[in-house]
Amino acid sequence: MREEIELFLNRAEIFRRDAEFDFKNGDYDISMFHLEQGFQLLIKAKLLEVKGSYARSHSLRRLLLELAESWNREGVVRFIEEYKTVLRDLERAYISARYFYEEF
Repeated sequence: MREEIELFLNRAEIFRRDAEFDFKNGDYDISMFHLEQGFQLLIKAKLLEVKGSYARSHSLRRLLLELAESWNREGVVRFIEEYKTVLRDLERAYISARYFYEEF
């Protein structure tokens, strides 16, 4: 399982770099998509570390709530509350980039 966690963390870093590159080049919608993908992998890596599995979901908020059940509940719930608009926008960016025409 450690190999899978490392793979997720490495891919998350690649998505972060891609997001930065896209942003610098004015590709904001693709940058948001890459940010969402990287964040999703970070959450899934932490879930693997903490509980050994994760829900087959693409919802950042759902994954974070799952994480809150097993690790640092107060901190994760506070994070969700503080960044609920950002999380929603990242989820929208993921869905829009994959299935719809919408730019950010």
